[in-house]
Amino acid sequence: MQNSFKSSACFILLALVSHASFAETKTAPIGIKVGVAFDQGFGVTAQFEDKINVFLGNDGLAVDYLLKQGMFKADVPLSWYVGVGGVINWNNHYNGYSENNERYNAYSIRVPLGVSYSFVKNWDVYGQLAPDLSYNDKPHDRDFRFGVDAAFGIRYAF
Repeated sequence: MQNSFKSSACFILLALVSHASFAETKTAPIGIKVGVAFDQGFGVTAQFEDKINVFLGNDGLAVDYLLKQGMFKADVPLSWYVGVGGVINWNNHYNGYSENNERYNAYSIRVPLGVSYSFVKNWDVYGQLAPDLSYNDKPHDRDFRFGVDAAFGIRYAF
């Protein structure tokens, strides 16, 4: 009986939260978008005031400031952006000079170039490519490298 009550309570709570999140509201959004994405692994993404993108994933942390944004066409909810940011990647594996599977950190600066599509009210999907310059702090071989990060995700605006 106790488990049945807990299951029912969880179901009702989930239904109320789902209904509240999809309900039409008369208030203006507060300027925060939250969602899930793939960037530095799989993780949580957020956007603040349409200017700052933050991603925290299982492989790292990325923070980008959007310098320029625009719309492709006024009648299509597809926008573009260009930014500048940084990444700390902490889950790299290195097996160069050692039999141990050592890990190292990489620190990058990047320039994200992306698009965002608002497919229903308060929801958008985005994708970006970000050329970067990384400093790889390997145990036996520290170096700089150029690369390209790719990211995509979905967000809900509050």
